[in-house]
Formats: sequence, structure tokens, C-alpha cells
Amino acid sequence: MALVKCEPTRNAVPFSRAISSIFDEFFTHSPLVNLELPAMSIRPSVDIIEEEDRILLKADMPGLEKNDVKVVVNDGLLTIEGSRDETRQENHKGYARTERFMGAFVRSFNLPTWADGSKVVADYKNGVLTISIPKTEQGRPKEVEVKVS
Repeated sequence: MALVKCEPTRNAVPFSRAISSIFDEFFTHSPLVNLELPAMSIRPSVDIIEEEDRILLKADMPGLEKNDVKVVVNDGLLTIEGSRDETRQENHKGYARTERFMGAFVRSFNLPTWADGSKVVADYKNGVLTISIPKTEQGRPKEVEVKVS
């Protein structure tokens, strides 16, 4: 008689694959597949553009309303805050679906010493927040004439 090494987990992997296959098959044909969750990044992308007389920040915030966004300047720190609370409901033959999305974000930026934080202007349009931060005289480029002797 030959000795056979006992491997209790040997059959566990095929069993696990079989169970996964059953779930995959169920959810592939289920009306719950391809749920369209609201697209909202918890950390919105921000472009920072320096112009001659100002700095522009453009933040992508699709789906938010103007009242969902707050911009604060305090002691050289610009803070953008936003939140979203949305519920979607669908009722179809054979199933009902309710989705809830809640999310909030905060992004902060240190303003350079030559930025005038007291004159910041913010505008929200078509899902894009644009913040204009004027430069003080110290931060504007100065042209110096070079004399050739």
C-alpha cells in the first residue's frame, strides 16, 4: 500500500472558482449590472494657471450646484469645500433600485505672499469652479531696461 499525502485545501480552489462562476453568471444577466452611479470624485481636479496679473484655479465639479460649493480665504490659505447628497430611484417590472450617493471634499492651497487674498473672486458655471486671485504689485513682472555702455 502506498502512502498518499493529505491536502485538505486541494479541492477548495476549484470549488471557489465554481462559486465565483455562479455569482458572475447571476450578475451578468441581472438588471443590477452596469449601475450608473453618479460620477463624483471626492477630490476634484484643479488646474492652476498663472497669468501676468492674477492666478486662476479651475476645479472640475460636475453635478454640483452653486450652493454645494464654498470658497474661503483665511490667513493665506485658500480652501474649497463641497458636498453632494443625491438619491436616485428606479422602478421597473420585476425589480426596484434605489441608489444613494453622499460625498464631501476639501482642498486647500497656500497662497503666495504676493497674492491678494482679500480680492479673490469665485464663479461657478457648467460644473467648473473658477477662482481668480489677483497679484499685488510685488508679484507682477517688472521690466528693467538694460543699458549697453
